[in-house]
Amino acid sequence: MKKTLLVLLLCFITPIINSDVWGQEFKPNLTQGVMKYQVLRDTEVDPNAAFREQGLKEWKQKRDTIIAKAKKLLELKDYTGVNQLLFPYDFLEPDDAVFYEYLGKSYYYAGLFQPALDCFKLSYEQKKNSDLFLFMGHANEKIGNEKEALKMYKKGAKEGVAACQAKLAE
Repeated sequence: MKKTLLVLLLCFITPIINSDVWGQEFKPNLTQGVMKYQVLRDTEVDPNAAFREQGLKEWKQKRDTIIAKAKKLLELKDYTGVNQLLFPYDFLEPDDAVFYEYLGKSYYYAGLFQPALDCFKLSYEQKKNSDLFLFMGHANEKIGNEKEALKMYKKGAKEGVAACQAKLAE
């Protein structure tokens, strides 16, 4: 009985020890987008610089096509599809306001309000799109930050966003 147990144990452990997993370089799988939030930014693992540069180069080459697809998916209300399309490039932290606006909307409509808020803030910092104040206000409301939501609605109303003005009138 003990020999059988030992043999079974060795059968399971040996492939793990011999596998290439140990000491393997960190490489995220860019082909498998999933509805996750800041997975790579929240880890201690830092992707290697050459891999990041390669990813940014790929992003720049495909940017217009990817953004156009994301816009179409948003119009079709396929928010998971938008996230799966854009999320694999999020770890690259591209300086692209439209990227973060669309990624934020995919989180927002999926009910992930904190990540949506973070994306909307990044988008607004890069391109002062005052329409984002409404989304930032709603996201703050949903996470329970009424004071910050009111500030966003007031900023939006000041910028002339009709939906923010209507929200303040309620």
